[in-house]
Amino acid sequence: MGGQEHDRGGAPRSDERAAGLAAPAWITPELIRLTIEVWQPYYATRLTAEDAVIMIQNVGRLCVVLSRE
Repeated sequence: MGGQEHDRGGAPRSDERAAGLAAPAWITPELIRLTIEVWQPYYATRLTAEDAVIMIQNVGRLCVVLSRE
């Protein structure tokens, strides 16, 4: 069927997800871009969108652990 790809909910998928990057819908292309922009100066190698998604998910997991009583 051509055209823009959509997720199961019918929403357009980001370029990163359409390219095969498995990321939750709440991780937007803008969040990926900002994550790379902030963290790239601290890495010798070039960060990818996949690296950014992993970083974002890990920070989310850390917040869950820290919020437990």
